[in-house]
Amino acid sequence: MSFHQEIAMNKLNLIIPILLIALVFVAGCTQPTQTTNNDNTNGDIETKTFVITGENFKFVMNGQEAPELRVKQGDTVRIEFSSIDGFHDWVVDEFGAATERVNTGGSTSVEFVADKKGTFEYYCSVGEHRAMGMKGNLVVE
Repeated sequence: MSFHQEIAMNKLNLIIPILLIALVFVAGCTQPTQTTNNDNTNGDIETKTFVITGENFKFVMNGQEAPELRVKQGDTVRIEFSSIDGFHDWVVDEFGAATERVNTGGSTSVEFVADKKGTFEYYCSVGEHRAMGMKGNLVVE
């Protein structure tokens, strides 16, 4: 083996372990792009999803008008909102949560953490819809 070939082999023998270590390090540091907490190991915190529609001056869920939404403190709340009739949104001020405003046939969603206990009013912020009764309660226990 020539002198130059011997130097090239020594460099290769040094580079390969360094590359393998770097590859293991990078693989160990990456995060998955999407995670879901379905195990609920602590028994308390989970994601609560509510599918709500907006109609003229009322919210409806499973046929019930102005449904009371109940969650536990610390739960992630997901509102899947669609407008059946009119231009509406879904808002709860105390958590800084609001969907986009959508017209008939449109849908949107919002997620937030219910990090304080109490009863909080959710409402439609379009025009006078709230004053006309388009509201309900979110109860955080």
